[in-house]
Amino acid sequence: MSNKKPGRMEPPAPTRLNVFYLMTKLSDSAEKSNKRYEINALKTFNKRTDDANKVRLYEETYRFKSRRKNPEWSTEKLFPLRSCLIHNKASKNETESFISEIPKWLTTLRKETIYEDTGEIVYDDYETDDFKAAKGRKIKTVRKFCDFYEPLYRARKVSLLFHTFTRMDYSKKDMKTMVECAKARYESIDRPIRGYLWALELKKNEGMESGYHIHYHLVIAIDRYEVKEIPEELKFEDLWGQRTGVEFIKKGVRVYLSTYLYKSDGRLLRKRSYAISRHLL
Repeated sequence: MSNKKPGRMEPPAPTRLNVFYLMTKLSDSAEKSNKRYEINALKTFNKRTDDANKVRLYEETYRFKSRRKNPEWSTEKLFPLRSCLIHNKASKNETESFISEIPKWLTTLRKETIYEDTGEIVYDDYETDDFKAAKGRKIKTVRKFCDFYEPLYRARKVSLLFHTFTRMDYSKKDMKTMVECAKARYESIDRPIRGYLWALELKKNEGMESGYHIHYHLVIAIDRYEVKEIPEELKFEDLWGQRTGVEFIKKGVRVYLSTYLYKSDGRLLRKRSYAISRHLL
C-alpha cells in the first residue's frame, strides 16, 4: 500500500526546476492607494549540500516597501497624433503621445522566504519597476487566452488567426474601431468571433518619423475554418489604410503568441498596450 498522502504532490527530480507563480494585486491603483502588493510563489529548486543534491521547497511572499521616481527617466520620443486618429472629444484633448524606453517608477518589495524543511525565514529586498509590472500583467492576460483556447485548438474545434496592423501612427482607425470592424467582417463569412486578444509592439526603426515602428498584433478565435486561401475581406488593409498581414496559427498557441506578444523596445505612454475580449466562448 502506498504511503503517499492524498492530494500531496511528490517533489520533482533534483535536476528539474519548476516555478509556479500566483500573483495577487491587492490594490486597483498603485498611485492612488497605499501601493501594497503581494505575490505568493511556490518554487522547487536544487541546492547542493556536502553529501548530495537535495530538493528544497520554499514559499515566497512579496509586500510593498517603497516607491520612488527613476532619476534617469525621460521622454524619449514625441510625435503628434494624425487627425484621422481623432474620433471623439477625449482623443481631441490628447494631441501628442510619448514613447519611453526606461521605467518611470522604481519599486522595492520586501521578500519573505520560508523554507519548508527547516522553517527558516529569510528577508530580502526585491527591486522591480512599472515596465516589469506592466509586462507581468500582459503575460498573465496572454496565458488566460492560451489556457482557454489551446485545448479547443488541439481538439480542432476552433481556428486562430493572427493579424498584424503596421504603422499605427499613419493608420485610418484606432484599434478599438478595428476590433469592431473585424467583428463585422467575420460575421459576414458566418464565423462570429469567439474571443480576441491584441497587443501593441514598438520596434526601433530609424526610417520612421517617430524612430519606432508602432504596430498591433490581433489574435482572433473563431469556429473551425478550413480554406485554401484567407479571404480578401479578412485582410483589413482597406480599413486600416496601411499594410496588414494575416495567417493561421499552425503551431502551439502558447509558443506562437509568446514569440510576438511579449516583446517591445519601448512603451507608448497614455495608450493601452494590450486588451482581451470580455468573454471567451
